[in-house]
Amino acid sequence: MPRFSARFLVVALALSLAACASIPYAKVDELPPPVRVADGSPERAALNGRVWDAAVRYTERLFYKRDFGGVPFAEEAAARRPAAVAAPDEDHFYAELTELLDLLDDDHTHTLGPVEREMVRAREQGESRAGFGFMVTARGDERFVSMVRSGTPAAEAGVLPGWKIESVNGFPILVAPQSVVGRTDRLEFVDEAGARHTLDLTAVLIAPRPRFEARTLDNGYAYIRFDDFDRARYDQFTAEMERLAADPPPGLIIDLRTNGGGGLNFAGLIQSWFFADRQDVTVLRGRFIDRRMFTDPASEPYLGPVAILTGPGSASAAELLAGVLQEKGRAVIVGDTTRGAVTGTRAINLPDGGLLRVGMIVMTTPNGVNLEKVGVTPDIPVADDWSAIREGRDPPLDVALATLREGAAEAPASAGDGADLP
Repeated sequence: MPRFSARFLVVALALSLAACASIPYAKVDELPPPVRVADGSPERAALNGRVWDAAVRYTERLFYKRDFGGVPFAEEAAARRPAAVAAPDEDHFYAELTELLDLLDDDHTHTLGPVEREMVRAREQGESRAGFGFMVTARGDERFVSMVRSGTPAAEAGVLPGWKIESVNGFPILVAPQSVVGRTDRLEFVDEAGARHTLDLTAVLIAPRPRFEARTLDNGYAYIRFDDFDRARYDQFTAEMERLAADPPPGLIIDLRTNGGGGLNFAGLIQSWFFADRQDVTVLRGRFIDRRMFTDPASEPYLGPVAILTGPGSASAAELLAGVLQEKGRAVIVGDTTRGAVTGTRAINLPDGGLLRVGMIVMTTPNGVNLEKVGVTPDIPVADDWSAIREGRDPPLDVALATLREGAAEAPASAGDGADLP
């Protein structure tokens, strides 16, 4: 089995805890009970104040940019606090907190209210959750419908891939409240032609799309999609790679277009399946750490051609994996530029059961390339084609498959022409 070098992780953790021993870091497998208070009550205002102060305090202590990127964060937090405390409910309060943290211009520094946190947890556990039946992809601060599931409220209302979502119940999309089963929300969309669509959608329980998928494409090419860098997805990935080792495919496509990241250690472990020797994974730099991390090879690594599908939904560890394999010449990247959100974080429990994540560490490629706000530029760009998606076609996947085939077809010709082979 591959092994990710934990020595530097231990150092990082020790330094972080030594500096921040009083911070209630969240445990991955535990969801604290939410604190419920009446909307518009004095208890709501008091709770708002405690959560606001905690979020501001931890951000000031941990954020990796000591100057907060030039933002007068303390002054902004103090000026915005009265409005946040007066927020009548959880949705309005977390909208205020989100707007404060957005000033830092760091995708990884954000919060989840208790309700949203429960929904994220349900998705990670494969449980049904409230929704309308469409998936969303980000382009900067804009959100677009990327997929609509048949038989859902969104499909019945005529929502189409490619529509931009502007607001939910009057909230801008970036601070929109989570859907609740049985509640009807008003959503504002704009299509490609600029026409506006105002739809009232009632949320129902939606079974999540599987977070892992593996299948065989034409002529034996392998396809793997996974949407998280976590233990469950890594175990599934390992099982599939071990299966492929018995009969290696002529090429492998890794789909990271809907992968928002996760644990850095799992990114390193997955990288280990594509090299026959020890490789560096990343360089970490922050207030408490400056280290290079490595991974040992898997027992039976796949050394054939690899294509990676990326897009604006690829973030964090997904970007790092794609960027490193591109940098090392191990994979061809097909699709669209990734999000450019590559900062290491820690999760912190808030007093109401919500969650705060704070960007603490800059992660670069082994060659020192910082992907933050830049992303990974594909070797073969393939722009969104909403009409193709609506017809059930997948142009980036088609291009990736054609690229692998062309590479396989060219290899014998090069050898026959007397080219020097490694």
